[in-house]
Amino acid sequence: MKTIGLMPKRTDISRAAFRDHYENRHAPLALGKFPFEKYVRNHVVACDPDPIGFDCLSEFWVERVEEIYKIMVGPIGDIMREDELRFTDQPNIGPAVAEEIHIAGPARIVDDGITHKEILLIRPAAGVAQADFVGGAVAWGKALCAGAQGRLLRVTMDTVVPFEGRPFPNFTAVLYGWGDSCGLYDAAAPTGIEIYGRIKTEGTETRFS
Repeated sequence: MKTIGLMPKRTDISRAAFRDHYENRHAPLALGKFPFEKYVRNHVVACDPDPIGFDCLSEFWVERVEEIYKIMVGPIGDIMREDELRFTDQPNIGPAVAEEIHIAGPARIVDDGITHKEILLIRPAAGVAQADFVGGAVAWGKALCAGAQGRLLRVTMDTVVPFEGRPFPNFTAVLYGWGDSCGLYDAAAPTGIEIYGRIKTEGTETRFS
């Protein structure tokens, strides 16, 4: 199981200050407190439209989302929320449950160092059924990878369901491409798929084992 969080910075700090606090204070706070299998922060370095409404797309893998709910209503949750106030626009954090689909390239591993990704926030065009949208997006991702001449190293997709009562933009899936200048950012969507936004990111992953 996986969740994502769209993390906007506080309006009175820079994106660099937001990233520094996230990586050097907030992410380390999670160590030993959460049963994460993976924890990745994809920091926005370019986007279209600009601004896009958040400064990091975070990914959290857990065996059961319910365990995170239990932790977050207790004292650990209080610690994390208190720290969020120091660097995020907390009321506008956008959480969602996500189901990841592997589309092309090698399976995901623990990525050390900085990982460059290009990400498309997508949704079905009017009148397109969800199953057809997902199938079309998977086929599109495979075709993009096949035609990228080795620049697009891996493609995955999250289908997302926002948490009830929390803000979330108008997209229903996230298409991820691994590689610097891999071509995903500028890709034209096929019939049946609309692009809500495009982002280039630098990702950092925390090891939990």
